[in-house]
Amino acid sequence: MIQSLPELRRQFVAEQKSFHTLPADDPRNTTNYSLPQSKKQAKELLRSLRQGELWQRTQAHPNPQALNPQNIKLADAQAILAGELGFKSGSKFKHHVESTDIATKAINEGVASALDAQMHTLHIRCGTDVMYKLAVAGFEGDYLSFADPYIQGPVPAASDLDSFIEIRSDFIAGNEWRMREQARKELTSDYQSLERAREYERVAFWFEHDAYDVLAFIKLLHFFSDPAKQPGKIQFICIDHYPGVKRFHGIGQLPAQSMRLLWQQFKPVEARHLQFGKLCWEAYTASTPEDFSQLANLDDAPFPEIMPAIKRHIKELPWLEDGLSLSERLTLTILDVQGPQDGAKLFYHWYTTQYEPLVFMGDSSYWLVLDQLAQAHKPAIELIKSSPKPIDWRVSLTDFGRELLQGHTSWQAHNNYDRWFGGVHLNSDSMVWFWDDDLNQVVSES
Repeated sequence: MIQSLPELRRQFVAEQKSFHTLPADDPRNTTNYSLPQSKKQAKELLRSLRQGELWQRTQAHPNPQALNPQNIKLADAQAILAGELGFKSGSKFKHHVESTDIATKAINEGVASALDAQMHTLHIRCGTDVMYKLAVAGFEGDYLSFADPYIQGPVPAASDLDSFIEIRSDFIAGNEWRMREQARKELTSDYQSLERAREYERVAFWFEHDAYDVLAFIKLLHFFSDPAKQPGKIQFICIDHYPGVKRFHGIGQLPAQSMRLLWQQFKPVEARHLQFGKLCWEAYTASTPEDFSQLANLDDAPFPEIMPAIKRHIKELPWLEDGLSLSERLTLTILDVQGPQDGAKLFYHWYTTQYEPLVFMGDSSYWLVLDQLAQAHKPAIELIKSSPKPIDWRVSLTDFGRELLQGHTSWQAHNNYDRWFGGVHLNSDSMVWFWDDDLNQVVSES
């Protein structure tokens, strides 16, 4: 459903809403920098460097080979601190801090200009996590949440849209994420809203580099590759980091003022983006994973921003060595190393912030992973469901789980396999495709 950002802003203020905040020590938090504080840190670092300490940090300097303890200056220490935060120079870091301060002040004083006002704009993202933040940050366009979780369940190249919606609704309802009729209604509304995009002068895609976002992104690129459906202008952001965030998961963890800074980083969607996105979607929805595997091996893709997600997601196929997906193997590894624990700690503390190389799923999707590992003829984990809430489940490794980790057996040797990877139906009764990590390609076994 398309929603008006100005109306959402009025609602936010009238209902005195607030944004969800993370615990102070959460690595997903955004650090608020100040120039005086940064200068003080630079002076402390400079003192240590002149004494020959912490010299390994000079690798963040644009020209570390030219430095030694005798000639290093305050500007060098500032450049090192800036480099550690992802900036190419101290001046770029200074600009970021000053821009953040300006944006924060404008929002707090209620005078934030509408950065998107020059064109009638539809903002699209795979969820509602930045919806109110865009509204509070002063954006004047409309917002569409396009959030079908293509990372799981059947995503086949259906012959028509109604059939596709029915398939996705069945999957969503089957996992009790929505009642079936509600799921069908929401998906139908989302796709109908896409048809209205041509009425806008501009469409802006807000995405990050993980599989959840990228799979939705390539679906949208596939849709807009049809010239008849295109608005006047299409632009995007697809980022993998943000200054001051130790563990960047996505745009949704950033404060409202960051939305204004990110707007300056948007790029135009070009014909090469549309065509490559269309190619990726057709490969993902194909009945075999061979084309998607070939895409994952591209080193010089025409759309590099989306490649980390494709390279990570292909590893959700069962691996040849043990029949586990990467997320399943990481889960078993955590339980083996860290011991039994509740679902909340397993997902939020270990899997999300320590083990997963490219976080791509939310908690609801992860509970499905746990159920699949537990609800089998020979389970790899044991779930004690003392509460309806998965965060309270007690999760522990079984002996079979340890055997899998040790490479002594495979999941499919003891359990029937019936899963989907995009448009690929992996079924023990017909054919299962595996990921061979040594060869970096898919192989099949029937």
